[in-house]
Amino acid sequence: MFDFLRKDFLWRALDAGYLDELDRKISYQLKIAQDLSIYELLRDKENLDIAEIGGGSSRTLRRLARNNRCVNIEKFEGRNAGPDREVVIEGVRNVHAYVGDFDKAIQNDSFDAVYSVSVVEHIVDDQLGEFHEDLLRILKSGGVFFHAIDMYVKDSPMEYAENRLSGYRSMVEDNRVRPFGVVRDVAAVFESSMVSNPDNIMHGWNLYAPHLSELRQSSQNVSLIVGGIKI
Repeated sequence: MFDFLRKDFLWRALDAGYLDELDRKISYQLKIAQDLSIYELLRDKENLDIAEIGGGSSRTLRRLARNNRCVNIEKFEGRNAGPDREVVIEGVRNVHAYVGDFDKAIQNDSFDAVYSVSVVEHIVDDQLGEFHEDLLRILKSGGVFFHAIDMYVKDSPMEYAENRLSGYRSMVEDNRVRPFGVVRDVAAVFESSMVSNPDNIMHGWNLYAPHLSELRQSSQNVSLIVGGIKI
């Protein structure tokens, strides 16, 4: 799986009533569509070991934990506007660690599924490989991973965005990974079929990340969906 999140998916998920199944809701923004993209893939799973990376006060784990053994891999240190104190979710075990640190608190081959929402974009370029290595370490053979990754894209390619897109693509081109679903040859350029963040939400983000305000004025905030299966 490698494509930008598209409106046709979002509208199908909304028509199917999936948003009503999530217990904790926020005002509409890109994260809602990202949640739904992950939730659709895992909503019918039962008796699996599932982990969310950097879940904070996760909206999806609250539901998935009803039928699965769920873990939130989160240090609750307030990074990137996340919670700065521990959040307890019924049926979810918190593991205070970062994927990429090879922390022994997370054993090898632990999970059937690992996913993240609005996390991977915060990992700097030279640590992206270690993050992916550690992710494969904690996945069981045959386990799946999914990432909903924020990206800023313009009407024409930006070098940084294209470089990041290439780094993300390497996750599904790894010879230890079999792609989950369709892998599309996409460019980091805005298309009208993409789901994007409302402008008022991006304006609000300027309060805690003002250094990106100029970029937000000239680009759209969209989501890449990356998925693979560990061989």
